[in-house]
Amino acid sequence: MYWPTATTRLVNTPSPLDDKPILRVKSSRKGNFFVSLTENGLGVWDVRPTVLQAVVIRTQGSIDRFGINVDVFWAHDGRGLIILTSTSHLLFYQLVSTSRPSYDSPGPSNPGPGEGDVVMGWELKSLGTAFIMGQCESLITQQHNLLLLLKHPPSILSVPYPIPSQLLSPVGSHFPPPPLDGVDSNSQGQSQTECSIWDLQNAKEWLSPYYADIPISKELCVFRIPGLPVMYTLLNRDGRLYIMYQSKQLISYLQNPSDSQRLQLVNSPKYLGIRIHPPPKQQQSNAGTKKKDVDALGLMEDLNINDDEEKEIEDHAQQVSVNPRFGLIAVGLSSGKVNIISLPPYPGQPKLSHTLDLRMSANLNSSPGLVTSLAWTGDGYCLAVGYERGWAAWSMGGRLGGWGIKDEDEEQNEKPAGVLDLFWVPGNLELFLLRPGLDHGPQIEVVSFVKSATTSQQSPDNTRYAFLQMDDRVLVYRGADQPDMSVINPESDVWQSIKIPSAYIATNWPLRYASISSDGKLIAVAGRKGLTHYSASSGRWKLFPDERQEREFTVRGGLLWFHHVLIAAIDIEKTHQIRLYSRDSDLTEVLHTQTLPSPVLVMTLLDNSLLVYTADNNLYHFLILPTQTSIKLHLCGSISFRGIVQVPNRVRGMSWMIPLAQKNLGDPADDLIVATIIFLVDGKLVLLRPRRAKTDEVRYDMQILADRIELYWTHLHGVATLENSLWGYDGQNMRVWLDALTIEATRVDSTSDSYEEVEESVKLRLDFYPLSILMDKAIIIGVDPDLSIKLSWTIYKISTSTHLFLPQFLKYHLSFSPSSLMNALVLSKHYENLVYFSHSLEILLHSVLEDEISKLASSTSTSSLTSIKNKEINADKDEEDDHRIISSVSDTDEMIDDRYGILSSVIQFLDHFNSSLDIVVSCARKIEFDRWNLLFNLVGSPRYLFELCLDQKKLKTAASYLLVLHSLSDQEESAENGPEPVREEKFDIDDTIRLLRLAIKAKEFHLCKELLRFLHSIDESGQSLISAINEVGILILSSTSTSIDNSPRINDTNNEINGNGDAQSNTGTSQSQTPKISNDQFIPQNQNLNDDQDQNTPIMNSSNIIPNNPLVPNSISDLTPLDRLSPSPSNIQSRSSPTITSEVQRVNHLFKHQI
Repeated sequence: MYWPTATTRLVNTPSPLDDKPILRVKSSRKGNFFVSLTENGLGVWDVRPTVLQAVVIRTQGSIDRFGINVDVFWAHDGRGLIILTSTSHLLFYQLVSTSRPSYDSPGPSNPGPGEGDVVMGWELKSLGTAFIMGQCESLITQQHNLLLLLKHPPSILSVPYPIPSQLLSPVGSHFPPPPLDGVDSNSQGQSQTECSIWDLQNAKEWLSPYYADIPISKELCVFRIPGLPVMYTLLNRDGRLYIMYQSKQLISYLQNPSDSQRLQLVNSPKYLGIRIHPPPKQQQSNAGTKKKDVDALGLMEDLNINDDEEKEIEDHAQQVSVNPRFGLIAVGLSSGKVNIISLPPYPGQPKLSHTLDLRMSANLNSSPGLVTSLAWTGDGYCLAVGYERGWAAWSMGGRLGGWGIKDEDEEQNEKPAGVLDLFWVPGNLELFLLRPGLDHGPQIEVVSFVKSATTSQQSPDNTRYAFLQMDDRVLVYRGADQPDMSVINPESDVWQSIKIPSAYIATNWPLRYASISSDGKLIAVAGRKGLTHYSASSGRWKLFPDERQEREFTVRGGLLWFHHVLIAAIDIEKTHQIRLYSRDSDLTEVLHTQTLPSPVLVMTLLDNSLLVYTADNNLYHFLILPTQTSIKLHLCGSISFRGIVQVPNRVRGMSWMIPLAQKNLGDPADDLIVATIIFLVDGKLVLLRPRRAKTDEVRYDMQILADRIELYWTHLHGVATLENSLWGYDGQNMRVWLDALTIEATRVDSTSDSYEEVEESVKLRLDFYPLSILMDKAIIIGVDPDLSIKLSWTIYKISTSTHLFLPQFLKYHLSFSPSSLMNALVLSKHYENLVYFSHSLEILLHSVLEDEISKLASSTSTSSLTSIKNKEINADKDEEDDHRIISSVSDTDEMIDDRYGILSSVIQFLDHFNSSLDIVVSCARKIEFDRWNLLFNLVGSPRYLFELCLDQKKLKTAASYLLVLHSLSDQEESAENGPEPVREEKFDIDDTIRLLRLAIKAKEFHLCKELLRFLHSIDESGQSLISAINEVGILILSSTSTSIDNSPRINDTNNEINGNGDAQSNTGTSQSQTPKISNDQFIPQNQNLNDDQDQNTPIMNSSNIIPNNPLVPNSISDLTPLDRLSPSPSNIQSRSSPTITSEVQRVNHLFKHQI
């Protein structure tokens, strides 16, 4: 859902911070500042505008006394900074504001996003120095204390924050600070410091069950997830990674724990840990199984590793980052791979979800190097990964969105390509990279991104359109309103760029929500404060007239359009409201206000029903009641999902389906208790179907349809069998459940006392990221990252891609036994007017044919191997194995109907369309010759289809079948020991003459010319051509055609008289204006190729040809297939007598003049 765009920008490091390379960059908790660290200096930067605010340069005496800078950490409040030195000292600083402005000169006259506010001045104030005797490896900052990871002995030290003054050495003091880990809790003088240390030896049961010594840990991190206990990650030097929970928090978190669970937690160590890398063997073997009831302490008991080989890890964990929005943990490895581990709420069992391999996904020649840094976006949809040789951005489900890697075959003199550190800025539309400091050039590089608007709000309208969001504008895909050919043309520019007013985005950056109306004409966006909306009809934005009113509230929960009314969920003065605004009125006029008890998390609009899901785990149903003078919200009911949804903040999308009888006749107050509800929570697509338990209670049967779902679509008003379908994208495939929302057809399984499970219907493999489904055009629209390099600069861009989904659904219906022919016909009825409908059917036939050939090949190979083993055939017969598959196809005519049910159903389905003859011959021309036996045994012989074309006056299609007949004739003549041919008849010249007569009668002069050229190419003596000319009477026709003035006259073989009576030399190769067509690609109408491009083209292409763009329609009426059999004009002259050449020129000129 994130893609890099434009080119990167470099941030220069000003003096005095530029004398040493930057070692680390880290963003503050809120993201408005970031810090850069060098060996002797510290700099604090504003993110927007990117300007250095405060600098501290340490003296040489300070470096000699306390060591050089190694790492830096932000305090929990975003104002304190802590530097860790090489001698295990901690230097404390405080960021304080000053009256001095940051700029000496006024800011820009046209400020960019986030540059409109006055930039305050800041400075760093030193607070003192602390010391850790046991060598601090890492530390984490919490609201009231610091947790320090010590090396000697391996332990975790807790120190109150701010650090007590008696434990700090003041600035300028010559006395060393007392060690923080040297405080004796039993001593009376130091007990007031409240320092505590927890020895990791207490965690030997889960940290080192098979080691004599406790391994040394190198990094400790903390992650806070609303509604869940605080989670810590512990990374050891041996490459193992653990997550930890505090036992006391688990006791208070678990709802109604059993007595045994409570007793074990009370007696457990302070921290309980679970190893997540490498995954335990038992976990790997059960990764695909469902485990429902997991004991609270079972997470510790799965470490049943007793193999010596597990003590040494080949692929060490290097970095870790937690995605709290989807419950995922990213583990960067030394091999360059990234393991994504699913972490359900405690006591759920962690398991490996998928692995990100950049070398395979980006088709690199070498490994990108070990993982150096990881960072999730705030919405959890994208993971940025830093490597030794570059960077990459991955979607939550594992789709590669963009990368910048220096491969091994690229020049080594370019700027450094590795990444030391990275982080996302607020809004997640810029990625800051820290490059290695190999020279004095800029190290900080900024990559701009574009993202889908569904990352912030997954509403039906936002998924209906391809709707993208940038820092200062939104992009809307307008191809749905274009003709069919414009939609499928990748070169057509169908994106509309709408720039957000600078007056709004300069002071309210970053954008948090963007919404589009159902007709695509109205757009609303909301930033840090307020909102603004846009009308495509007028091309104008509407802002608050008073900026103070704009800053009174913050949009939280989303924006929706109901016709011309904007629905906004806001927070104002510690209250939570839903407001209605009219597009036609000022924003100061609020049409209606609805107050809610808790913040809004998700809003969805379905018809006139507004669904509001709040942070207290309640779902509210409102009806929108418009009148002539007003509009208001009417609360119909609410329902709690406690016990069903464990963490409300992880819900990303929601929709429902109401039975038709309830919608037409029922009370709206009962809609909630009869509706089928869909949740997207933790990346899982969950289907909840209600069953009434009591008068005021509803029992839901829950089914998890799929995991790793990034976005989904519901089509309640779809097309034919696609109505009530559910679509979801998992990072690789589009997964479709037909009739998932058809409540009336749902049946109850009596054995399990629950609804029958909804089965997945179709899985579409996509090579791009989908954004919108154009149901009326049977097309999925998406984007794919692209890049170009100009003057050593990389320019990133996105390209629009399409996928035609109709063939897969037709194949699904026809694959049933017996086939659902009626469903396939009803579905195709809605799309038969599309210009590429015939091409869709051709793809269907081609895919099913290839599947049947593959099945036949595998079954034949198996049976042949068994036969060879039983009969002990000699080794000298191995050469015949190459013909086994072809022979088996030709020898199984009597089993066609039984063994090729799907293919037979497809052919029966094609018979219902007038273009079936064109589809068959077009498919035959794009497959290998050995597939023809199976195809024509089912559809009928080429001779029969040729005659059928003549009867139906499909002359151009009949010309294509001439190609097939001629190819079969040549194959029969040249085959000596090959398989038995399908056709017994010899190719007859009379077929061409019959077709030529009909073409002349139909005035298809271009086809006539090609047929004559075809006759000359298959008979070099020219007798067939002369016979056809005499038999059809073409020269007689030319002599009697006196309706055209100044008719051309042929003087000799080398000179020709034009229409004006002028002589023209015709030496060398005669130039024909006949359009050419290549047999290995689709050519649109009226696209001409030169004759010399076809000189070396074989009669039949033996490779399986698949078009580059599967959406460009191909019809035999657009092609001139006989050119494939015609030699070049130069060959005609060299191989023919002057008399024959003269006849050819006369006929060519005649038909050229007629055309």
